[in-house]
Parts: sequence; C-alpha cells; structure tokens
Amino acid sequence: MDASSKSLATLDKRLQVLQSRIGGLFPLMRGSVVRIGRTSKRPTYSLNLKGKTRIVYLGEAKEPIAQAWIENYRRLQGIVDEMTLINIEVIKRMDQPARERKSKQK
Repeated sequence: MDASSKSLATLDKRLQVLQSRIGGLFPLMRGSVVRIGRTSKRPTYSLNLKGKTRIVYLGEAKEPIAQAWIENYRRLQGIVDEMTLINIEVIKRMDQPARERKSKQK
C-alpha cells in the first residue's frame, strides 16, 4: 500500500482494519519447524533466542499446530510492518499545515 497518496481518513480506516486482524492471530510463536535425522526425519521446533538455540521434538501430531502458530507470527509481522509505514506517513503529515494537507489529499 502506497500510504503517501492516501487521505488521512483512508489511512485511519486501514489502521483500524489492521488492528482488528491482530486479535485473530493468537496463539503465535517465532521460530521454525525443521526435520532432523538421517533416516527418519523427525519434525522439530527450533528457535534462536538471545544467542541460544532451543529445539523441541514435535512429532507428527504437533507439527501442524506449531506450523499454524509460526504462520500467525509471520502474519503479525506483516501487519506491524504495514502499520509502521502508515504511521510514518501520518507522522510526516503532522508537520504540514492543514491547507497543505488538504491540497495533497485531492
């Protein structure tokens, strides 16, 4: 979304939509599911946090649950990134006089 060409009202509506999407993204977790093993690759959850890698064996039953939670985290990241770009544009416009803002919104 190119926030610079949108009106403040449009940007505000988009922020509200994004905020409403956040509530449906839980539970979530950062990390990845990897398969470890030479012959029988076992699904394992892996996370590097503060320089330390944590590994947890998942098994076949828990693998899709972990994958869904990781995907929720990635979606949240995307929403936060989009909200950040919109808020950058809102902050930039705060310095402009009202007349100048109106002419750019047309």
